[in-house]
Amino acid sequence: MECAFANAKAINFNSQLPFDDNQKKPRAKRMGTIYEINAFLKELLDPFEMADVALNGIQVENEGIISKIAFAVDASFDAIERARAENCNLLIVHHGFFWGKVIPITGNFRKRIRTMLTHNIGLIAYHLPLDAHPQYGNNSQLLRTITNQPLVPFGKSKTTTIGFMTTLAEPLKLDTIISRINAGNPTWPQVILPFGTTHVRTIAAVSGSGANTIDEAIEKNIDLLITGEAPHHLYHTAKEAGINVLSAGHYFTETFGVKALMEPIKKQFNVETLFFDIPTGL
Repeated sequence: MECAFANAKAINFNSQLPFDDNQKKPRAKRMGTIYEINAFLKELLDPFEMADVALNGIQVENEGIISKIAFAVDASFDAIERARAENCNLLIVHHGFFWGKVIPITGNFRKRIRTMLTHNIGLIAYHLPLDAHPQYGNNSQLLRTITNQPLVPFGKSKTTTIGFMTTLAEPLKLDTIISRINAGNPTWPQVILPFGTTHVRTIAAVSGSGANTIDEAIEKNIDLLITGEAPHHLYHTAKEAGINVLSAGHYFTETFGVKALMEPIKKQFNVETLFFDIPTGL
């Protein structure tokens, strides 16, 4: 059967970092404030087209020039404490504090906020824009551990496409694909549903809670769907459709974009960056 995305438009990865409007050259390296760094990220990640329940951008303000930036998947107390211990005055994460509803500043949430305000640590979070970015996103970066073949948008979430799919130049065994993703991460969680072909040619990736794209993967004749969490019903759906599914963990699949984002910010603002690996095992 012909692959459903054989004639789809592939992503062009020759995009540049934001430019100076007058000289059309990359902006000079310099340290910046939280507002300048967030403006750079808005231009880079373009969150305005995303139907996202999360608040993307600045979630906790700080004062002064940013001298050291911590990156983490979650805005957990562990990440905040490590940022404080490392003298970071900005934390950039994938999962922030605010998810589309009013919440009281009490209990553990108050503890997080109080620590950040006391130690002048700002918080910036980007959720779906970081999943969906064709160069620095979680899903594009995950697939880049496997292949350099062109990527095509995949994974509809309401009005937003947040994942990617690709066709390998030559089929690969499932074990080979897993070993490429697994490089340097021997303890990452994985649930493998090996119900499809043993020689994989087409792969789709939707990180985190992306298992609900299984029907789209079946419709588009995908050999392997890579996602984060594995809900119970996924087993029977995959088995009956004859498709391979790799659930590599919500946390693990969303480390790729956060790490990739460090380099453009480091170059743009001449600032030290750190990644805090705080795995949840989920």
